[in-house]
Amino acid sequence: MNGTIENLRIFLEERDIGGFLAAYETMVPGADVLSSQLTKITQQIFPTVLHEKLTRGALVAGDTVRLWRLVRCGRLLVVDNDLLEGINALLDAAWREVEGPDAPLPTKLLTYREAPEGSVQGRRSARPAAAAATSQGDVVPMRRIVMASAFTLGPVHLSDLMTFRKSVCASSQEREFLQAVRQFFPSLRAYPNVPLRNFMDVDGFVLRLSDRHRRYSWAAQVDVLLCTEDEDPVACFELDSALHDDDDVRERDQLKDELFALAAIPLLRVRADDTANVRAEDFYDLLVADSETLDRLRPRRLRPRRNHDMLVPAEVQVRRSAAKAYC
Repeated sequence: MNGTIENLRIFLEERDIGGFLAAYETMVPGADVLSSQLTKITQQIFPTVLHEKLTRGALVAGDTVRLWRLVRCGRLLVVDNDLLEGINALLDAAWREVEGPDAPLPTKLLTYREAPEGSVQGRRSARPAAAAATSQGDVVPMRRIVMASAFTLGPVHLSDLMTFRKSVCASSQEREFLQAVRQFFPSLRAYPNVPLRNFMDVDGFVLRLSDRHRRYSWAAQVDVLLCTEDEDPVACFELDSALHDDDDVRERDQLKDELFALAAIPLLRVRADDTANVRAEDFYDLLVADSETLDRLRPRRLRPRRNHDMLVPAEVQVRRSAAKAYC
């Protein structure tokens, strides 16, 4: 689970509304947070905790004002009318306590029952004609479904949507990183998503491997392989992200590190701050920041690959002739 989501969940488990609102307020829109996980926190867990606080009268003035501001500006979605009315009931007293007794009172939150007919909230809360025409006091069960979507700006490669072919790079992040590596190492060649057995003789050190290493080596690949003009491997790069913090992925990364250590090939891991909107220029800055280490990877002399004539084993053909016995 994402670290930010985990902190929000811990605050709600401890019934700390103030800590939750402070952490939620500092979140940057479009950050590295899965929208489905954030929606589950704000629309399933948070309303229950807030209702409990309002019922017991335990919501302090500062948290009430901060919650009003988040809902008022649209940062936090609250759809329960009981919660909105509870916030409005505490708002005047909380506002005087926080802003001072002479401060003008704020505008109350608009509940869905009070929404005008032409507004978005009014359209959401309007009942169908069939429900209004119920006869003899029949109760029509109503169910509210909340749909919240989060969007962020990012590069979209339309060429991938117009054909059945797809890029060798698995994501736009890998494509941007590949461009940065090729710019930083102009005299070398960089290839994306190369299987380990294409440039590593795993069978050569098979006696030092366990069964887990051998099984992993058949399916493992590296994000970027750096080679000389003669296709000799120089180093490899791995794009790191929050997904690599899971225990299963961390175990596979350890197996990959051990394979590269046995093959004596450097493996470098690079992690960007914003994996969704990272550009080639951002990756290039990360490479420049670690240029002292990366400069050691540049071959001091490009070794040409020459072919020499020598004796090589040929196919051995054994001919047997029938032997005759003489007495």
